[in-house]
Amino acid sequence: MFTIKTSVVLVAAALAPFSAYAHQGQEFEDKMTVFGTQHGYQADNVSAMKMEMSPLDTPGAISVYDETLIEEQGATSLGDVLKNDASISAGNTRRNRERFYMRGFELEPDQSYLRDGQFHLANYALPLELYERVEVLKGPSSLLYGKSTPAGMINLVTKQAQSDFHLNFSQELGAYNHTKTTLDVGGALNSDETLRARLIGSTAKKESYRRHKDGSALESERMVGALIFEADLGDRGTVRLNYDRTKDDGHIDMGSAFFENGDIIGSKSLVWDMPWAKRHSTVENYGVNLDFELSQDWMLNTGYNRQNVDRRTIESNWGKIYNEGSAKANYDPISQTWDVMARDTFDTYRVDTAYLDFKGHVDLSGMAHQLLIGASYVDYKKTDQQHKKGSIGKLSKNDNVIINKPSDLDYRKGSKKSFERESLGVYVQDFVEINEQWHALVGVRFDQEKTKDETHNNVLPKFAVIYHPSDDSSVYATYSQSFEPKDPVAAKYKNAGEKLDAERGELYELGAKKTLFEGLMLVSGALFNIEKNNLVYDDRSTNTMHQDGKVRHRGIELATDGQVTDSLSLSSSLMWLDARYLDHPRFEGKRAKDAPKFAMGAWANYQIDEKNNFHLGARYEGQKYGDPYEKFSKPAYTLVDLGYTHRIALSDDLDGLVRVNVNNLFNEEYLRGGCNHNAMYGDERTVKATFQINL
Repeated sequence: MFTIKTSVVLVAAALAPFSAYAHQGQEFEDKMTVFGTQHGYQADNVSAMKMEMSPLDTPGAISVYDETLIEEQGATSLGDVLKNDASISAGNTRRNRERFYMRGFELEPDQSYLRDGQFHLANYALPLELYERVEVLKGPSSLLYGKSTPAGMINLVTKQAQSDFHLNFSQELGAYNHTKTTLDVGGALNSDETLRARLIGSTAKKESYRRHKDGSALESERMVGALIFEADLGDRGTVRLNYDRTKDDGHIDMGSAFFENGDIIGSKSLVWDMPWAKRHSTVENYGVNLDFELSQDWMLNTGYNRQNVDRRTIESNWGKIYNEGSAKANYDPISQTWDVMARDTFDTYRVDTAYLDFKGHVDLSGMAHQLLIGASYVDYKKTDQQHKKGSIGKLSKNDNVIINKPSDLDYRKGSKKSFERESLGVYVQDFVEINEQWHALVGVRFDQEKTKDETHNNVLPKFAVIYHPSDDSSVYATYSQSFEPKDPVAAKYKNAGEKLDAERGELYELGAKKTLFEGLMLVSGALFNIEKNNLVYDDRSTNTMHQDGKVRHRGIELATDGQVTDSLSLSSSLMWLDARYLDHPRFEGKRAKDAPKFAMGAWANYQIDEKNNFHLGARYEGQKYGDPYEKFSKPAYTLVDLGYTHRIALSDDLDGLVRVNVNNLFNEEYLRGGCNHNAMYGDERTVKATFQINL
């Protein structure tokens, strides 16, 4: 028996209107547990290896951006958070989603993202309202997570139910009609606090500073809702049930096109896409997660997750506005006109993820071992239908004319295609404390990926050694591998159907870490060399696909995170990168696309007094190329952000705050990432105010 707490009435009242938005069901969700507290911007412990390990014992570079920093910066997208990391640069955003590069490698939405340490399909605008922290795991993560890029992965850690009752309400107002309303309420449901619940609901809307040819705004709108329940299983375990739903409607903006010689076509304000070009996405997650203590030394973690993604994309242009390699380039530079094309695509994704981990402590031969024995499973299904038309009219970039969407454009007229991929991995990892100074990590994974056309089997080793010259420092050396299975050659090539091996990456990394100011500050540095082999490329002279390319990305990273003084917290990083093709018929010796040679950034929070904080951030990104031919150069730029927070005591139980953020203070004009033959302009100066009430 348990008695109902007073707070359950408030929680239930908040859940009632949400039930009309949330579909019935459960999300079965698996957790990457992160242990420890936070000093400024430095986490005490991070279990990125699915083990309880301190930063000094983690043999790799890991950045953690927690809820405090996210709120201080007024971050509304994952890109707002990842701009803090010098190793990450922005990629394409044309279809109302964000893509990124890490250490010069593109992070793929279907293999480079985790949610609570498990695979997450990130082909939509990820809602930060659901996450308490973002972890950047650098270097191959294939040992524990299977298929991944050699640069690393992004892990999103969801918010959890709490015992203490809380009710947080915030309202944001900003430039370009930005509005965002968020409610976060939860607490214990019984007097023993063994049952807990949390509700998160948010609605947001904004416009772009760019305008369509007819003057209409490029708009996006998003609704997010989540239900989280937790129950203690005595004093030995916890079970979590999660459900969340995101509905996102946004514009399509391909950015600015450019010629092969690097000249941009049109102006910063020109939007090639028509006002009816939009993407509509609905994403649901259902999950259950169980953490159970089997004995004093052994722990069981298991869970299951279902992710549903439905997307409809209506486009007025696709491919490239101008492409010299095409038989007939779409844009005519003499008449300055182009053909508008229409395409309607509907695709669905159903992703089932399950995992089972056993973690334990064993003493053997006078050495302490932390063992991890686990398995993971991913069933990825995709279906799509598409209907498209060729030219539906010709437009000039020098007028304000638009062309209406064809009334008969409907994806249901296209044939339905389907694709399924199953991945199963079994892994063993051992963290060995040889003595007080020397530690080692060894592991191996067997991974199998199956489609109807191909089965890939991979054995992936990892080895690291850590040396502690003192209690507050460490030096590590790491070797690990990554793999990216490839589908057979597509039908448009002469060698269609030919099977391809997985692209493979190898990392060698040497790093050092040290804590300062009695452990409140962590300083780290790393030297890394990554080579990716079996690179797939097309031979245009023979219209065939080949697989003998090679790239090498090597560089230096430095980072500082934590508290400098009782009043000053700092998060900073820098990277020098040399990312080049070593073996390629067209790009040999060229730099990788959207990979700056040098980048650095810092964010500082100064607490003036108990009620007032001042925030200052800056990021520098060096020159980079927007194409692999090194013809379209994106100049270096520096962005400066400011923020100010003032807290107000409204009553004994009610607190409030007002925060003002100014991004791109000096209104710098700069180019972000993009696809081949197009680039995205960065945002202009924006001002945003946040009003928040906390109970």
